[in-house]
Amino acid sequence: MELFVVMDRSILGRGVFAVFSSIEKARSFSIDMYRNTSFQSEVKTCTVIGDPNPSDRVYAAHFYDDFYDTHVFDGIYSESNLAYDAVGRKGLIIRFVIDSPEDREIVG
Repeated sequence: MELFVVMDRSILGRGVFAVFSSIEKARSFSIDMYRNTSFQSEVKTCTVIGDPNPSDRVYAAHFYDDFYDTHVFDGIYSESNLAYDAVGRKGLIIRFVIDSPEDREIVG
């Protein structure tokens, strides 16, 4: 399953802002976000890691980079336990509802 991730454009700390089912929705959100906040973002196509999940929830995993003291995007996972396994105890996991950028929660 491919999803479209709107993320920070900076080199370090490339955090995820939202996850969408179509490139059009992702680009529209990115343009609106820039217009409203002047925050620059990019859209990246990601394949969901893990077995297909019938829910509309996915988990963005960010690993912790000790050298730069920041979290860096690792991937989109179908289940939180897969995301935890990928980034470890220092990682950052954020639950997203696909196509609902306001519905997100830090879970670890």
